[in-house]
Amino acid sequence: MTHHIKVNNVTCDGCVNTIKTELQKIEGVNTVDFNKSNLTVEINGTADRSTIIKTLQELGYPEKR
Repeated sequence: MTHHIKVNNVTCDGCVNTIKTELQKIEGVNTVDFNKSNLTVEINGTADRSTIIKTLQELGYPEKR
């Protein structure tokens, strides 16, 4: 399963690295890619979307609606 989540507050490569590192710690996440042009995180694996969203919010990168 692939989740595409648009996020707020990403301003630099450090933000991208933090997002990738922390999301890869979630059980069921296989890969994490970040598209800087549209600020979207692509997560592949079996992890639950709500768990991913919660982690992003805790990191300070809430889902953009």
